Amino acid sequence: MRHFPITTIYQGARSSLAVMIHLLRSLIPLLLLSSSVISAAEIHKSTPNMKWWRDGRFGMFIHWGPVSITGQEISFSRGKSNPHAPYGNGPTAVDVYDNLYKQFNPVKFDADEWVAIAQKAGMKYIVLTAKHCDSFLLWDSKTDNYNIMNTPFGRDVVKELSVAAEKAKIPFCVYFCPGDWKDPDCRHPENNPLFVKRMHDQLTELLTQYGKIPLVWFDFDGYPCPTQPKETATLVRKLQPGIIITNRLEAMTTDESHGRIGPWGDYATPEQFVGGYADDAPWETCMTIANQWSWRPNDPIKSLDHCLRVLVGTVGGDGNLLFNVGPKPDGEIEPDQVTRLQEMGAWLQKNGESIYGTRGGPWHPTPHYAATRTKDAIYLHIFGKPGMPFSLPALAAEVKSATLLDGTPVAFGQSSLAFTVAPPPAKMDAIITVVKILIKEDPLTIAAIPPLSITGSFAYRKPAKASSNIAERYMHTPAAAFDDNPRTYWTPGRDEAVAESLYGKTFAAITPDRPLWLKESWLAVDLLEPKTVSRMVIGDGWDPVQEWKVEYLHENTWKEAVKGTTMGQRLEVTLPQPVTAQKFRLSLKANGRTAIREWQMF
Repeated sequence: MRHFPITTIYQGARSSLAVMIHLLRSLIPLLLLSSSVISAAEIHKSTPNMKWWRDGRFGMFIHWGPVSITGQEISFSRGKSNPHAPYGNGPTAVDVYDNLYKQFNPVKFDADEWVAIAQKAGMKYIVLTAKHCDSFLLWDSKTDNYNIMNTPFGRDVVKELSVAAEKAKIPFCVYFCPGDWKDPDCRHPENNPLFVKRMHDQLTELLTQYGKIPLVWFDFDGYPCPTQPKETATLVRKLQPGIIITNRLEAMTTDESHGRIGPWGDYATPEQFVGGYADDAPWETCMTIANQWSWRPNDPIKSLDHCLRVLVGTVGGDGNLLFNVGPKPDGEIEPDQVTRLQEMGAWLQKNGESIYGTRGGPWHPTPHYAATRTKDAIYLHIFGKPGMPFSLPALAAEVKSATLLDGTPVAFGQSSLAFTVAPPPAKMDAIITVVKILIKEDPLTIAAIPPLSITGSFAYRKPAKASSNIAERYMHTPAAAFDDNPRTYWTPGRDEAVAESLYGKTFAAITPDRPLWLKESWLAVDLLEPKTVSRMVIGDGWDPVQEWKVEYLHENTWKEAVKGTTMGQRLEVTLPQPVTAQKFRLSLKANGRTAIREWQMF
């Protein structure tokens, strides 16, 4: 049974307190507004302190709770009990899942050991799932008895871990899911304000009782945030000035949580994949060391090669890596996971100067290499043992020297077409070889260098614009449709007034006459010079395009080149007749949320 201070009373005497409930429902919204809301202008007085986070580059994510007893995924393995919850059709019955805490006794939990494991891995911050979607709280909360203090273990995990982290001088951060799949008031048409008050009280406990919390990792649970993002973000920034907040408070879809930063978040959060290069939008890939977020017996872990390439590829794209471990039900972190982390730490002991305190670039990362840079040097990471000399796109700077990190000289060459290096074969690392390059100017001033096109498209990385887009800076911009990378794509915008009205509700609240996603949009590209185009490749994503049309600009008039009614992930289009033009425009109609993965021209 749920135990809320304010609801326990009326759960046992609902009929006799009907009038009181009615009054509470009418008063709570006013109480919330008076207690936690600050104007939009006032919220920006708390500027996030991003430097420590960006310099750290590598953090430990921890998913843990009573669910580890079953070896199933956290939250998503729970059955469904709340009709207003977005998910909850998992294999574990609700009455079983919600009573696992009565058996939860992680006697091997040692906060100092967890922190030591993170440090030996070379990780620079820790994020703990203080509250996941299943509602279980890993701290001593006065808002809900469904917490760690009412388990056989009976110890405040958040407190012990925060103390251990402070002792070790490593930032301790908390993951918090605003959505709650156990609380019957969450997203309830009338009772949601009761839930919001409890949720804000929980955040207040976390951010006032456990010292400095420099980052809150808000998550998206599949439906709009059950409170207004502005209200929650404002409360958090008021309680911990300088705090960093993830972008998932206002996400309407999983993919938005990956790429859209929005007005209330500070960085984007691609999940289980390495995001695209972006040096003007902070981002962090979150990824599991195994397959499942929470512990599962015999869950195969990623190879060292895979782990290091993910780390280097992420930092090379100017992002952070938040790497997840799932402790066992007894509190021990899986020994195989610890071994892999120690191997990563050993690599970082030797090569850390190419990761910590760096920025991505100047070369965009590819499956074959990645680069990082500081104001003093460029660090080229070569994956595997390719043939030598190793060639990259030209570097618009005069190179003074190239060496391995141990000082071994590396032969190099440069021209207007390419930059090449040739480390001594005997000194090449089987996984990643790092070459330190010194140039005659500040490496941070060099414009990012994309790889050569793998398709030969006329439109590759040409200037692009659109009628609207869901993310202005990262992964889903107009330019993302022309980068030869189908993982990044342009997504049209949404009706923000409709979005604002959905917070605290489910998507069922959308009516047919008030669609969230804009039904009509266009994407345009400038080839910079006239090109004769006879063939195109276009691909959509998410909800299908119902109608599309390609036009070209001729004497200041848009003229139709080709049109259709279906697209799919890859549509090869032969124009009825070749078109010579510099500017092209793709117009779309779609009933739902759509995207253009790539638009290539030949």
